[in-house]
Amino acid sequence: MTAYKKWMISLIILMLGITVSVIWTIQDRFYKDELITIQEASKKIEALYGGSIESFEQKGNVFYMVLERNGLSYNLQMDAKTGDLSSITKDPNSKTVIKTVEEVRSLLNAKKKGSILSIKLHGNEEVPQYVVEASDQNLKKTIIVDAKTGEVVSEKVKEPNIAPPSSTVISIERAKQIALFQLSGTVQSVTYKDTSDGGYYLVFVNGSNMDATFEIHGISGKVLSVTQQLKPTDDDEDDGDEDDGDDNSPEQDDDDDDDDHSEDD
Repeated sequence: MTAYKKWMISLIILMLGITVSVIWTIQDRFYKDELITIQEASKKIEALYGGSIESFEQKGNVFYMVLERNGLSYNLQMDAKTGDLSSITKDPNSKTVIKTVEEVRSLLNAKKKGSILSIKLHGNEEVPQYVVEASDQNLKKTIIVDAKTGEVVSEKVKEPNIAPPSSTVISIERAKQIALFQLSGTVQSVTYKDTSDGGYYLVFVNGSNMDATFEIHGISGKVLSVTQQLKPTDDDEDDGDEDDGDDNSPEQDDDDDDDDHSEDD
């Protein structure tokens, strides 16, 4: 082998070595897996689950983080290369702290939510809520309270229970009471008349100064009409007596005149 061939072979080997080195450098620079930062990992977790990252630690290509959410703690493991969660577990020592029933009652009383009828705890451990039944000005309502903060989540007024109109005829005694409430006196008679709209009572009351007949609806007890008759007073009787005396006076005078004439004769 000549010196020229040896030199050419050496040159080719050198060029191949340089080429491989350049390719390796480029690949290592542009295609190397880059690890995400702990700040990026924390923002990703908080965006997905809410809450806040309370602590973190990196071991190799794995992030170990503790997430606080709704009063509970969760242990998370994340792949530092891909950002994927490989594990999420609830801390067994983590417990939700909630308001007591008496605390909720005091909070609602302070906010003047009406009379508390009942308080019951509902919901899961992450979102515990109190369902409160209350009454305010004859209206019943349901109040949802956050069991952890004591804040009122919602308040709904129930439809009032409207009793259907009564179709029962009131008693005779009730009719008497209604009439005597209008006029004090003595009930002399009560008559019931049946009609298509519920009937009515005719109650005759003898009062001190007048008599009255009350027409009272048989179902509602409403006074439909009143017929009154005034009684004569003592003054009216005295006036009548005086009138009789005046009428007799001329006759008496005539008799006296006749007597006078007789004596003259």
